[in-house]
Amino acid sequence: MKVLVYRKCSTCQKALKWLEAHGIAFEERAIVEENPTYEELKEWHAMRSGSR
Repeated sequence: MKVLVYRKCSTCQKALKWLEAHGIAFEERAIVEENPTYEELKEWHAMRSGSR
């Protein structure tokens, strides 16, 4: 699972701690340093809307 985070966001930090506490593997990606590409946004939107 990819998790996009804003490092200064307390909600993001809580989410990461929750995932770790529950043994859920994830790949952390700092959104400020590595913005999503147009293709990624299209893919995520398609997944969300069920039009994939």
